[in-house]
Amino acid sequence: MVVGQLVVLPGLESQHGLIDANLLTRAVAPVHLRCVELALVSSVLLVGLTPQWLRSRLAMTLALLAVGSTGVLRMVALPSVYDAWARVDRIAQAPYDRMVRAEGLAEEAYWLGLGSIAVLVLMAVLVGVHWIRPMPKPSRKEEPTLSDEATTTHDDAIPDAA
Repeated sequence: MVVGQLVVLPGLESQHGLIDANLLTRAVAPVHLRCVELALVSSVLLVGLTPQWLRSRLAMTLALLAVGSTGVLRMVALPSVYDAWARVDRIAQAPYDRMVRAEGLAEEAYWLGLGSIAVLVLMAVLVGVHWIRPMPKPSRKEEPTLSDEATTTHDDAIPDAA
């Protein structure tokens, strides 16, 4: 996925004579969706590991925010962007109103993806801080049990009811 996202796709985008814009949009969609799926899975793992590992409400909030933002990006934003681009001819730039709508959706998905990345980076910083200086474990106060507190009101033996 990293090779596809960082090497192959930029190479295809620079080769205008080899691949047209309409085909490039259809070639990019599966790679983007898979990358966001990986981010979603990692966010869900963060939510599962955060309570035991970091023990912080801030960390749990960031992990839940990461799951929400990547989930919305994967399940709502990217499918609607690629559906909108499928209804447009990018070379002829027609129909114009659909092209403007597709560009607007792409910009919204871009900002949502940027926000998801920012939350994941904040989580990485929090994990790094935790790795450098671990958070102390919460101290458990020894609470007396019922048997520790149980006393008799008098010293006389209880008679057997025989």
